[in-house]
Amino acid sequence: MKGFDRPLKPEWIYKTIDILEVGDTIYKKRDKIDNILVELDGKTGKRKVITVMGRYFLKDIDNSRGRKVTDNLIFNMVKEESFERAKPLMLFNLLVKAPILQKFSKEIYRNYSSKETIDSNYLREKAYQNIGERDIARRSLRNFLNTLVDFSLIEVEGNNYTWKDKFQVDEELMISFLKLYGKHYVDSPQISLLDLPKHIFFYFETPDLMKLAQKYNNVYWQYVRRINAALITMK
Repeated sequence: MKGFDRPLKPEWIYKTIDILEVGDTIYKKRDKIDNILVELDGKTGKRKVITVMGRYFLKDIDNSRGRKVTDNLIFNMVKEESFERAKPLMLFNLLVKAPILQKFSKEIYRNYSSKETIDSNYLREKAYQNIGERDIARRSLRNFLNTLVDFSLIEVEGNNYTWKDKFQVDEELMISFLKLYGKHYVDSPQISLLDLPKHIFFYFETPDLMKLAQKYNNVYWQYVRRINAALITMK
């Protein structure tokens, strides 16, 4: 399983996307991106952050070794949004694309979604049990928790973390969420609204999905409602 090699600040992602266009060769913009990563010391740390941003935001997930910015969904979405509105999109994009973050989120949801404090020591042990490679598991968990801090979802309290406010997601953002979810998580245009994974969505306050599905039926998707099913098929 691929690790999560560096924590990401939302400002870094947003500003990097802002200075790039589809088709740009990423390394040719290296000096400008390095100026965005001003908090980081050393070329190696900056290079690794650029690699992680490239993997999840600048290139297609199945072409992460490419050198150019590709015409991809999250890149175009962030381009069109203000920073504050882009923040939940950027976090959700990480969650649907990175299996290791999904594993961490499952443990966080299972153990701490209804509690005020997140026990980082317990999470580290669970991360090792679930992933098996201690160094990758613990480093990736630390980077993910630091990313959640930088996204203002949690804050450090001693050796642990406490929850802050969830992201508020309006109808327009929720439509973008569903597009990302269909493409990168289920890899299908058909989405079951009754089976959305809670550990992916619990970081966000979302609108009523059944009302949303009905409202935008025949606009963004085809909606079918049955007794035990609620399906949308994206256009």
